[in-house]
Amino acid sequence: MNDLASPTQERSKQALERFLNVAAELLANNTFEETSISQITKLAKSSVGTFYRLLGDKDVLLYAVHDRFVEECETAIDQAIELILQSDLDAKKQIESVIHTLIELFRNREGLLRALIRRSSVDLKFRQRFHGLNAYIANAFCRIALAHLLTIQHPNPTQAIDMVAHLLLASLNYYTMTGSLGVTAEEDIPTELSRLLLNYLEVSSTN
Repeated sequence: MNDLASPTQERSKQALERFLNVAAELLANNTFEETSISQITKLAKSSVGTFYRLLGDKDVLLYAVHDRFVEECETAIDQAIELILQSDLDAKKQIESVIHTLIELFRNREGLLRALIRRSSVDLKFRQRFHGLNAYIANAFCRIALAHLLTIQHPNPTQAIDMVAHLLLASLNYYTMTGSLGVTAEEDIPTELSRLLLNYLEVSSTN
């Protein structure tokens, strides 16, 4: 986390983790801004003095929550990508699998992610960090697709892969903010989005 020094004492580490958990929940419920520091400390079962000693102000807490969110997302993505690449699935199934994985990643963090996206629209620091996370997600998708470059029949496969990565990101962000993708049922979104993107790439069924 770039905005605060990591505490060395176990008690302080636990207090910081509680502050982060409380802030993440408040953000997901859209109540962070109106919740005072004293209320946050009560919810975290800590003290105002500990809050100021560890964090200083609510902005630092907010950035710390975002940093942790990004770290957790990147770790989850890395683990999923390695498992997919090591699997015996063919090209189409591997690409479909990473699309499903990213959709679930967003879906499981929907409330917090929605709050952070809103914040990024008015906060340059947040916006820059979100660009970094989006680039990380796009690169993760590209790692899978580029591993099967010969199976992609699009006339410009590398450009098509980059296009699909950003179309996927746009869809995920829109889905997060609105809770839907038109009239498509929620349970059908992973399969239908995979179908759309795979058809654009023109991925063959076998390696």
